[in-house]
Amino acid sequence: MKRSNFDSQLKMLNNISLTGQESSDSYQRVISKVNKVKKRKNIGIIFGRPITGIATILVLIVAGWFLNDLVNYSNNQPGDQKPSLVEDDNSIVDEKTNACMESNVELSANSILVYFECDGFKEQQPPSKAVLREVNSEEKVESRIEYAVKQLIRGPSKEEIAEGFISIFNEETADLLHSIELQDSGHLIVDFVDFSKIIPNGNASAASFGMMETLNKTVSQFAEVETIEYRFDGSCAEFFGWIQQSCTTYEADDYRDLEENTKKLLLERSEVLFNQLMTKQWGELANNIHLERGLVYSPYSNVGDSDDLHFSKEEVRRFSEDQKQYSWSWDQSETEFKATPNDFVENLLKKRNNYIYEYDEITYNDSNVGTMINTIHDIYPNAIYVEYLDEPDRESLDWGYYQAIRFVYEEIDNEWYLIALVRGAHNP
Repeated sequence: MKRSNFDSQLKMLNNISLTGQESSDSYQRVISKVNKVKKRKNIGIIFGRPITGIATILVLIVAGWFLNDLVNYSNNQPGDQKPSLVEDDNSIVDEKTNACMESNVELSANSILVYFECDGFKEQQPPSKAVLREVNSEEKVESRIEYAVKQLIRGPSKEEIAEGFISIFNEETADLLHSIELQDSGHLIVDFVDFSKIIPNGNASAASFGMMETLNKTVSQFAEVETIEYRFDGSCAEFFGWIQQSCTTYEADDYRDLEENTKKLLLERSEVLFNQLMTKQWGELANNIHLERGLVYSPYSNVGDSDDLHFSKEEVRRFSEDQKQYSWSWDQSETEFKATPNDFVENLLKKRNNYIYEYDEITYNDSNVGTMINTIHDIYPNAIYVEYLDEPDRESLDWGYYQAIRFVYEEIDNEWYLIALVRGAHNP
């Protein structure tokens, strides 16, 4: 073979990009040719021209090795690798999947939900799950919605990513919220800085569906939101044009876990009412009482007993000036604790004798303490209550001072009202 022909063949080889299988097949074809050459040449010819025969064999073998090395080099170029999952890696994927899907967050009065998708599933559309973010429950609802959206477009934290949470949003979109506007009608407008250039694949059907799902679930957790609209720089058409849809208004109820939202609503309301009770803001507290139902106060857990006190909404509103002595509690000797509403708060709810209450445990619609049977659900089967509890160490001498305040709610005409205030305590 002439040198020029060899050079051209070498250039052709350098331009070849073969898979591992193609390399193996090429090598086998080379070996096959060697065997055929051996069969065609008799021993005499080979021995007669030993140098030519040996040279031919060597060239073919070297060519096979050359092809194999060339393919290995091609397969190991940056960006082309497809990492294989060893057994340990599969267990890691399972852990991430389970960590995300098995994440069941527990809402409190000072927390909100932010929804992200879960990675590692064969389904075309990954499911969305909530994570918690702390927030001041006394902030206006617009401020809490704004905080929730900002947390969403920041994307999951590193720890959450390690657990399998994923999102189309990331640190590049973290500060791209223009404004939140919640109208009196319950219509929410979420206006973003146009981030279509940052997330160009948002118009993919799966990506846009997942994004809208997490957005709508995150803002729909707020009971005040009825309908939702999204905009880019003030334009609904621009936002939905990016995801190749027409301007759309979403119904919040379609994305709500109504039971979870009720829980969140009543936990938040109880936090406000607890503070109003402890600071004796009777007028503000009375705003949560139904005009016709009024408020029942029970000295102990056995609601419905003859010792219950019944107040109208207006009577509670005037508690600040009320000097009447009511019987708020009694002991085994039938000695009653009589006091005005203000003294009741100061000397029974906030402290008793020298013990000062902290109420550092909060439970939802459940209680596991008390020496008397809790009859809240017997008397009010449709009610939900939130309990604030101070329970000293059961081994200490102070345990007899344990005390609970239960805010009992019932839904009337699609609105939750405070219908009873139940004190849970040891019967001294």
